[in-house]
Amino acid sequence: MKKNSIILNSILFGSLLLNLVNLKFFEQTLIRIEYLIFFYLIGFLTYFLSKKKLSKISNWNNFNKAIFCIIVVGANLTALCLGLNLLLASQKTKVESFPIVRKTNIPGGKYNRSKRTPAIIFETKFNDTKRLTFTIDYKKQIEKSSMIELELSEGLFGFEIIRSIKLK
Repeated sequence: MKKNSIILNSILFGSLLLNLVNLKFFEQTLIRIEYLIFFYLIGFLTYFLSKKKLSKISNWNNFNKAIFCIIVVGANLTALCLGLNLLLASQKTKVESFPIVRKTNIPGGKYNRSKRTPAIIFETKFNDTKRLTFTIDYKKQIEKSSMIELELSEGLFGFEIIRSIKLK
């Protein structure tokens, strides 16, 4: 039982780290958040389908097993979808402009709150918003801009990939 617990904890930790990779994929992809929520809901469904099997190999309570399934299945499905979409994207690009809805600054970490990262929020084609962060060098250029120009290419699953960014 202890060996199984170490394996399950390692899988959970690996999936939590995979979520950091998913965040980078998400930043480069124009995708509705509902698709990603769906992947994590599949993880919840997986919990109900594998409840008995998990009971045999783990002494965790039901809540922990559900969280395990949601995170592991959701993170892996998201990485698979976004990763393949990004890696097998078309090389053909198109340029589109979007209006900037809001300009903001993201505070730094716990001990660097004064170090702020400039960011913009723009409206996408499907009436959703997307946030892009920039280095501090772009602060003045962001203040002057009202539009953002994106060079986009179509990914494997039809979700557009951001190849380059220009502020206008």
